[in-house]
Amino acid sequence: MILLTGFKGNGNSSKILLDGVTDDNVKKKLLTNSFEVCGKEMIEAVSLLQPEYVISFGRKPVINRLYIEPVACNNGKCIKSAFDIAILEHSLSEHNLQYKLSSKPSNYLCNHAYYCGLNYVEKNILKTKIIFLHVPDMKNIQNMDSLILWLNDLCRKMNDVCSQLANR
Repeated sequence: MILLTGFKGNGNSSKILLDGVTDDNVKKKLLTNSFEVCGKEMIEAVSLLQPEYVISFGRKPVINRLYIEPVACNNGKCIKSAFDIAILEHSLSEHNLQYKLSSKPSNYLCNHAYYCGLNYVEKNILKTKIIFLHVPDMKNIQNMDSLILWLNDLCRKMNDVCSQLANR
């Protein structure tokens, strides 16, 4: 099962993206725009649902393409995602979507929620793979329908792989 997270807010591009996902085997969690709350919500969702994969999204106003965030940091400690980023890169390329592999994590809510999730998985020795992607602001997205189509396709393919592994 796949868990998708984004942030609350009617105009938030991460929420709008999640709203477009229709796969029945996908769970969604909208995180609160608060440092005190969003990390706890991420941990609670991972703990409760125990997904194979978590794909998290957050809005970054100044970009014009998706940014894949391979690392989250907190107080000088960084945790690298165990998610196979090549899967994302291949999927995005198949859909002709521009992306960038980020080299520097932010210091804001997105990084905080991501770090809390990665740290929880690491400390509890879970098999859950988490990745975070920044989404442009709505005014910088040329075609949200293309992003929604990509995410639905990615989730469907990843759920198929999960089902095949479970049936072995």
